[in-house]
Amino acid sequence: MLATQSQLDTALILFVICVAIVDWRTHRIPNLLCAVAAIIALSSQMWMHSEDGLLTGLAGAAVGFAMFLPFYALRAFGAGDVKAMATVGLFLDMRTTMVAVGMTLIVGAVLGLAVLLLRPMTANATLHRLMGLFVSPIASMRASRQAATTESERFPYGVAIACGTAAALLIVSH
Repeated sequence: MLATQSQLDTALILFVICVAIVDWRTHRIPNLLCAVAAIIALSSQMWMHSEDGLLTGLAGAAVGFAMFLPFYALRAFGAGDVKAMATVGLFLDMRTTMVAVGMTLIVGAVLGLAVLLLRPMTANATLHRLMGLFVSPIASMRASRQAATTESERFPYGVAIACGTAAALLIVSH
């Protein structure tokens, strides 16, 4: 059982590093990885802060889930990304989770732009999809559900989650 906030932060960093590595290699974030981290986070929160810790962790998870869910609905993120961000929230409070989400989105935008610049063929398809989202969101969502995305075209957003979470921990000192 983790006993200090420093140890909880270390466990969080280990979790997001695992998320980044696994997502980079497989383009998936396993449910088991999130489940084990969730158990560690919630039990540690309760151990350190009693019922308040449980509520703090659940509030952070709700924020992470709610802020990533619209991106999943638009097919911008996968379900694993949403679950990973919710799990990150279990380790944090609401405020720090909001910072982590914000930093993750910024890092993701920068990394996404770099990928688009380095892969011109993917850039064409991505820009076409983005234009479709702005012109007709409903038609674009239907088309993206029908289009098969290859693994090489997917962006491993776990890397952005790891970088954004680490940045949030540096910004918000406990």
